[in-house]
Amino acid sequence: MAEVEVVEVPASSRYEAREGGVLLGVLTYRRKPGMVVFDHTGVEPEARGRGIGGLLVAAAMADAAADGVHVVPACSFVRRWIDDHPEYLPLTEHA
Repeated sequence: MAEVEVVEVPASSRYEAREGGVLLGVLTYRRKPGMVVFDHTGVEPEARGRGIGGLLVAAAMADAAADGVHVVPACSFVRRWIDDHPEYLPLTEHA
């Protein structure tokens, strides 16, 4: 079985999780000056329960931290993920 890969696709404003070329899920976003709004996480029904959503959010949050941008978790899944990973909470708060 192939490994799940998460990549950002800036032209589509989303992160994609793929396994062996098969799309498993996406996290869509909107960029604004100094911030990124994560607005939807979706995982294909056959891939649910495998942690795909978490992989998408983890990759997106790591990129936001590296870019030094504020995160707006408009997606309820992203908000819950941040609640479970409080080390990322500072990215959601204005300094």
